[in-house]
Amino acid sequence: MPILETFHLSKKFPGALALDDFSFSIEKGEVHGLVGENGAGKSTLVKILSGVYRPTSGGFRVEGRTMNLRSPRDARFVGVVHQDRELIAHFNGYENLFLGMERTALGFLEKKRMKRETLAFMERYRMNFDPELPAEKLSGGQQQMLAILKVLFRSPEIVIFDEPTAPLSVQECDILFSLIDDLRGKGVAILYISHHLSEVLRLAERITVMRNGRKAATEESAKLDEPALIRLMLSRDVVNQYPKKAATVGDALFKMEKYSVPDLKIEPSDFYIRSGEIVGFAGLVGAGRTELAKAVFTGARHKSGTLMLDGRPFSSHSPRESIDKGVVMIPENRRDEGLIVDMNVGENLSLPQLKDWTALGFVNAARVRKAARETVSRYSIRSWGLPQLVKTLSGGNQQKVSIGKWSCARARLWIFDEPTQGVDVDAKTEIYSIMGELAEQGAGVWFISSEIRELLSVADRIYVMRGRRIAAECTRPFDNEKLLSAMIAAGPAGP
Repeated sequence: MPILETFHLSKKFPGALALDDFSFSIEKGEVHGLVGENGAGKSTLVKILSGVYRPTSGGFRVEGRTMNLRSPRDARFVGVVHQDRELIAHFNGYENLFLGMERTALGFLEKKRMKRETLAFMERYRMNFDPELPAEKLSGGQQQMLAILKVLFRSPEIVIFDEPTAPLSVQECDILFSLIDDLRGKGVAILYISHHLSEVLRLAERITVMRNGRKAATEESAKLDEPALIRLMLSRDVVNQYPKKAATVGDALFKMEKYSVPDLKIEPSDFYIRSGEIVGFAGLVGAGRTELAKAVFTGARHKSGTLMLDGRPFSSHSPRESIDKGVVMIPENRRDEGLIVDMNVGENLSLPQLKDWTALGFVNAARVRKAARETVSRYSIRSWGLPQLVKTLSGGNQQKVSIGKWSCARARLWIFDEPTQGVDVDAKTEIYSIMGELAEQGAGVWFISSEIRELLSVADRIYVMRGRRIAAECTRPFDNEKLLSAMIAAGPAGP
């Protein structure tokens, strides 16, 4: 008997059928992959299984018992490692781990006992970070490992991993995969959701493909490969997954010389980006790629060095000043830094340029709507209309809103930080095309990515960061082995 079985699940929202007659099952001790485009219904399914949403029709059983969940409190049998980590930023590691399960004696917290149990639990899963640090002080990968520990600490019968490897380093991924093998051996059922199809094929015994809220197929992973999975997801072949436009490369548009920021531990660095050029930045987690880009965009106080934009000295004291001078950034953490998720699509798209459509204190609403609709069309943003809340969009469409809001900014330098993280194959291809169009129009594109394959396919040149400084520059034709060696080489980084 399956440990989890859904039968004819459907969920309707105003203007949308998110889940449509969906039935599948998971066995005890099975890793079951779940893949599909953004908007295919995966998140809706997870929220029904975890008690956040109630189905419009249909239902599901756990070990033969039909579930009628009124809230997430009723879903103790399932643990969800969400794509957006659910941690309290100012709580430390053990406070997050024991949240709602605090150890007490005579009404007082037993902090020493909780620390001791946390360290023992971390050692059991080969995790190594300081549990007394606030979550906000941990790296993205460490936060993700803490979020995973928090779920496992509650001993659920079913664990759902939603894009778990997005913020993890290579070593942390290996730890996660070993952990999943350990859980499988203990009979825990795992639903593994990821846009990294190679991971799903590696880990899962069976894979269910979702398309437009319905089950397109459930197949044994041994019978599939990546192209076959993509065909099932899209009902067609992706002819060119990594589109590369031929742009005319001009003179240096942005230049950095001996730039260092001690507060961010950024060592003196030199690089340049030419007009019409996509320049990739590779490196392991913690290498300093995001920190360097944010330092430029936010106007961080630097100790030494110079920045040039379009042949003139560039200096900034804030993101607003950088934007006004022609530099925009699409951040890695789109939900917290790139979007206002409780506002709608139209509001997010118009906010950065609102002053351009305002006269005597009044906003020209017609112009705002017209510009927003043009952006929605240009970037193929899928929503039921401008009033739709951004938080209800799929990850890929959220990312396109995060990019599209700068469409009227006339920016010269575009900084993309992990723009394809957590988005599906089709949305990734669209984002590569957007970057190519910007380069074709004469802009410079600064492209940070942890996916080596997309850097090799899309970038014109690649800089490698290691130890918070630029360690190497690679030009076409790229040598994959040299690139990886530059990323992981021992010893101090050198130019």
